[in-house]
Amino acid sequence: MVSPLEVLGQMKFQWHWIASQAVAFLLLYLLMRKFAFAPIQQILREREERVRKAIEDAERQRAEMERLRSEYEQRLARIEEEARARLQEAMQQAYQARDALLAEARENAERMVQRAQEQIALEREKLMVELRDFVTDLAIRIAEKVIERSLDRTAHHELIDDILEKELRRTTTH
Repeated sequence: MVSPLEVLGQMKFQWHWIASQAVAFLLLYLLMRKFAFAPIQQILREREERVRKAIEDAERQRAEMERLRSEYEQRLARIEEEARARLQEAMQQAYQARDALLAEARENAERMVQRAQEQIALEREKLMVELRDFVTDLAIRIAEKVIERSLDRTAHHELIDDILEKELRRTTTH
């Protein structure tokens, strides 16, 4: 195996060639630095600036979206609260209307019952007057018949039954 030092020893360096290569490399480096690296670095800086601006814009948009979402949620909560309040108000109005209708219906029913009771009382009084008149007329007729003839007990009952029957027929036909 050959050692690396032996390989170096066998090489013959050409110093003028190494120096020309070093000068060419240095010139190439300076030219590259001026014409290639600087524009590339400029492009990289511009790209870095665009990325930074894009991140800042995205952050602003995210903050704006958060703000809008918060406003939306607040507005939605307000709308829900208003809807609940309106619903409660409508229910209260419905209950009040129902109570008013029930009170009015009760009053009407009481008035109708009162009128019916008054009519019943009037009809009863009329019937009592008619019954009294009927009984009076009947008693008078019975008395007239009894006076016209004096009868025994059986004839007396037959006469009363006959008069009652005639009077009942007469009043039911009217």
